[in-house]
Amino acid sequence: MAQIEAPKLPRAKLGIAGNKKSGFYYYVQTYTHHYDPVKKRSVRDSQKTIGKVLGGEKYGKIEFKQFFLDEHPELENFEVFWTADGFEVKTVDEDNLSVVPPAFIEKRMAGASWALQKAMGQMGVGSALKSVFSKYHRHLKLASIAIYMIIRQSNILHNYEPFSKVTWLPWGKSLNDGQIHHLFSSVTDDDLMNFYKALHRFYLDKFGNIFSDRVFVALDSTSISTYSGKLSNGEWGHNKDGDSTRQINYLHICDEATGLPIYGKLYKGNVVDVSTVQNLIADLAIIMGTQKKLNLTVVTDRGYDSDDNLQDFVRNGFNFLQRSCMKSKWIQDVVEQNRAKLVDDNSYESYSKQHMYTTSVEYYYDSFPVDGKKKSNRDVINIYVHMYFDEDIYHNARSVAKKNTVDARDEYNEKIRNLFATAKNDNTKVTPEMLSKVKLKKGMQEFIDSYCKFDSEGYAVIDSEAIDEHVKYAGIMVLLSDNVSDPREALFGYNCRRRVEEHFQTFKDHLNFNRAYASSDKAFKGKFLCQFIAASLYMFLERRIKEYEATDAARKDKIKLTNKSMSRIIDDLNTIMLTSYKGGYFFDEVCGKYRTYFNALGIEVPEAKHDYKDQVNIADGSTDADPDYEAEDSAMTLASGEEI
Repeated sequence: MAQIEAPKLPRAKLGIAGNKKSGFYYYVQTYTHHYDPVKKRSVRDSQKTIGKVLGGEKYGKIEFKQFFLDEHPELENFEVFWTADGFEVKTVDEDNLSVVPPAFIEKRMAGASWALQKAMGQMGVGSALKSVFSKYHRHLKLASIAIYMIIRQSNILHNYEPFSKVTWLPWGKSLNDGQIHHLFSSVTDDDLMNFYKALHRFYLDKFGNIFSDRVFVALDSTSISTYSGKLSNGEWGHNKDGDSTRQINYLHICDEATGLPIYGKLYKGNVVDVSTVQNLIADLAIIMGTQKKLNLTVVTDRGYDSDDNLQDFVRNGFNFLQRSCMKSKWIQDVVEQNRAKLVDDNSYESYSKQHMYTTSVEYYYDSFPVDGKKKSNRDVINIYVHMYFDEDIYHNARSVAKKNTVDARDEYNEKIRNLFATAKNDNTKVTPEMLSKVKLKKGMQEFIDSYCKFDSEGYAVIDSEAIDEHVKYAGIMVLLSDNVSDPREALFGYNCRRRVEEHFQTFKDHLNFNRAYASSDKAFKGKFLCQFIAASLYMFLERRIKEYEATDAARKDKIKLTNKSMSRIIDDLNTIMLTSYKGGYFFDEVCGKYRTYFNALGIEVPEAKHDYKDQVNIADGSTDADPDYEAEDSAMTLASGEEI
């Protein structure tokens, strides 16, 4: 028996006309409609009668008008009936022809999206999004926008709609600018905190007892420039990119070992780093809940060094590894007390190529401070002061200071000689007042004032002790910790804080998020969430590529993945197409370098999925036959047994 594809008919409804005297009959009408934002409901635009149901009954065969038959010549082979479910199509010659559903076949770019969706599941982002934003499928929409940001390397969302029509995404339907704005506007501060809490629960479930051991998390902040005057956090401050614009500060915390995100926050651009710790600790306590006493060590740089921050960490039970400013008087005192042991040859550590020495000191703090009152500092805790001395840095600093001082001295003394020569020719005497007027240009005069003395005739003489005093702390670094006693472990933990710097580099340089591209606060939180996810996901995959390159499998593949940028790998994967149809989907054959990409990223190679169940004939144009789709949640959740 031959098969013929069922015609696709427009949306239609049934109407009734007539009266009791002449009788009633039913007619079929097509219609169009739109959504009215004022009435907040669908409003009908127009309608057109295309035929009537024969026999005066509600259900039965339809007799179409000629204009409709002219528009659909394929109907000559069919009889169309109106039923409770809408149109039902039968062939005129049922003995020789059978009806099959229309074939909806569509091809989209899918390889990169597949990898990114699976990675979201492995790092917990997928389950965290679903637990917080499942209403109205917001988790799928936000995930799709984050994937767009990675593939297009942009946070300008005007091009998302055409992108979504050619790319396989968790949310298969297009979103226009208005819908994206509405989606972002629905994200609240509570949603963000709940998202971070869900991430934390995932890490606890995934890593288990590992969270009871020492975990180093890196903390730092950067600035995001903005030209908008309507963003409440946009303020003039110290722009870390050197832009002459307002800025929004972005604080980020991630796990040092894996780069997995823990927390992110936007705050006013004129707030300095040192002032953010108190609120940060409060947020971390909310995120971790009863688990806040876990052995989490927060690693910070000098920008967060202050006595108030140190007391906040101690008081709230958070472990810390903090680089201290050498300007602190008590730190200088500790260094001077232990300088001989620090610079001793026996303190030299060959791996790090610098001297190390650690001492324990008593640190006094106030457990219950009262606003407006001086801290009592009656409570005490022992903290480790790790001191490091790099001879190369010290000698280089002294050499530079010495050379600049020598150049300044020579230039200054040349002016003094000229002054004496002029006085001799004029038969005058050089007076102290004349000597005091001899000055060099601003940059050079500072070396004369700071590192030189003057002999009886007024010539400059280098004061070696002044130079030594100036470079006294050059090459010395001090790390403070309440729980890390080994100086090697402390140095390793501090150096690994580059993870957060890598996140900022990815955020700004690789994904081009160095501008806010937002004009109001209403939608900025949702956009920031997508940027936070995109940068974390990009960095997660980058780290996997680097780890894979160190394995034996990478050497056998003979493909140097580190020679390719992450964006190039994503672009290559994006050439893998997905063909979808009513019964399932299948990907292009994955082989060669593409299979190596998936192996290196720790992502399973995509496979086909088919549904062989009997299919229902759909010929009424309903949304069930629409090729738009939603991705399965399994692509957004943790694949059991996989290791992060």
